[in-house]
Amino acid sequence: MKAATYIRGALIVFILGSALILGLAGAFAGSMRERLVFAPHERDTEGAVRQLVEREKALRAAKGNFVAFSNADVEKNASLLGLAWSTFPVKEYFFDAIALESGNIRLRALPRADCVASLSIRARLYIAELSPAGEIVHSGWYPSTD
Repeated sequence: MKAATYIRGALIVFILGSALILGLAGAFAGSMRERLVFAPHERDTEGAVRQLVEREKALRAAKGNFVAFSNADVEKNASLLGLAWSTFPVKEYFFDAIALESGNIRLRALPRADCVASLSIRARLYIAELSPAGEIVHSGWYPSTD
């Protein structure tokens, strides 16, 4: 009888402990995913777009105009714009640059659908708009989480 009481008590402690662990994991899963999964990818993407901005500034200074490109151009030419695209997060994002009527260029990092579906990145894009004077008009994640 004593062993049955001990086993019953151990089983109750195990069940309560497991429930507590699962409950806490569920409560903190969103912030953990934010810090451990989303944030590193987003930092890498912001850094990649900063590199694109600096390269576009240099090309504008040297040639007098920005260089627009599409994701297909990036996939065809691994050294497009003289950049090492292998260091960019191209498995998670599409990159392109669009010349605007205002003379500005809009650099974008668009999420790949398969990465969004697998929850490795969020469903939002990073945009930086660069003026002919070399100033960043605006940049950021759209939609923002603020």
